[in-house]
Amino acid sequence: MDGLAPALPRRESGMDADLRRIVAVEVHRRRSGRCPVLVHALGTGETFRIEPREDGFLDLATNLRIRSTPEGIDLDGTTVALRLTGDIAFEGQDLASGERFTGHAGGGASVTLYDARHSGFFQYAVSDQDQPPDLLRA
Repeated sequence: MDGLAPALPRRESGMDADLRRIVAVEVHRRRSGRCPVLVHALGTGETFRIEPREDGFLDLATNLRIRSTPEGIDLDGTTVALRLTGDIAFEGQDLASGERFTGHAGGGASVTLYDARHSGFFQYAVSDQDQPPDLLRA
């Protein structure tokens, strides 16, 4: 034995993948003042559309209406606690699963969420343009 404890099996985050994406959109919206219309999950390669609304947004993949509240995010009666901390950090808790999370979003083009143990992370690219730019055209 090398003196190290055996590695524990990796557990997926208790937070739902759709909810992680919704948190990423809301954090970006709060940091930048602009609601993204496209969100790309870098881990899975999936792209999702968002429809901005005056007091939040509509997640078109789930058809959930998300409203921003001082306490966090309201998802049809369920609250996700969310608080911006420092220049780029944020923290919160999915009150349904109890899963705590932290992350970084400076209002640029990406948001990263970490699970409570910092053993899992989820990255999203966000865009406030309806179509991604065609980088191959001059």
